[in-house]
Amino acid sequence: MNYFESAFDIIYLLSVIIISILIIRKGIIKKQKAVIVFGIMGLLLGFGDSFHLIPRIIGHLTTGLDDYQTSLGIGKLLTGITMTIFYYLIYLYYSIITNDKNKRVFLTLAILIAIRFVFLALPGNDWVNNGNDLFYGILRNIPFALIGIIITTIFIKKSKNPEYHMFKQMAYWIIVSFVCYIIVILGSGFIPLLGAFMMPKTIAYFIIIWIGYKNS
Repeated sequence: MNYFESAFDIIYLLSVIIISILIIRKGIIKKQKAVIVFGIMGLLLGFGDSFHLIPRIIGHLTTGLDDYQTSLGIGKLLTGITMTIFYYLIYLYYSIITNDKNKRVFLTLAILIAIRFVFLALPGNDWVNNGNDLFYGILRNIPFALIGIIITTIFIKKSKNPEYHMFKQMAYWIIVSFVCYIIVILGSGFIPLLGAFMMPKTIAYFIIIWIGYKNS
C-alpha cells in the first residue's frame, strides 16, 4: 500500500505541474490573462501539495512516517496556505472569464482568507509535532469550507449560461474534494482507514486542472 500511495502521489504531482505549465504556455501564446492565472493556480496546487506529499513519499519509502512528523506537520501548514490562495485564484479566473467582478464577493473571500490564516497560525494546531487535534482541525476549516460554498454556488449559478458550462463541472469536483476532505478531518483520527479519502480528493483537484486545460 505504501508503494502504491507513493506512486500515486508522484504521478499526481508531476501531472498537475506539467499540465499547469502547458496551460501557462497556452495563455502566453494566446495572450490570455485568465488562462495564465489558471495555470499559475495549477502550479500553486502542485507545488503546494508537494510540501506535505513529498515527506509522505520519503517516509513511506524509507523509515516510516513517524520519523518525519515535523516535516509532515509543517508541510500540512504550507499546503493549507497554498490551497487557500488556490481558491482565490480560481475565483479570479472566473471573474476574468465572465467579467463578473463583484467587489462584495472579493471582500468576503478576502476576509475569510484572513480568518483562515489566523486559525492556521494558532499554536493549538501544533504543526511542529504534526498535531491532529479535532477541534483545531474543524476550526481552521470552517472559513475554508465557507470559501468553497461561496465559489461553488457562484459557479453553478453562472453555468446556467451554456457558454460557462465548465464552471458547473468544476463546482461539482470542488464539492467532491470538500466531501472527501471533511471525511478525513472528522473521521481519520478515529478510523485511520478513512484517510484513504485523500486519494479521491486529490483526483478531484486533478480533474479541475484538466477541465481548465481542455477549455484554455
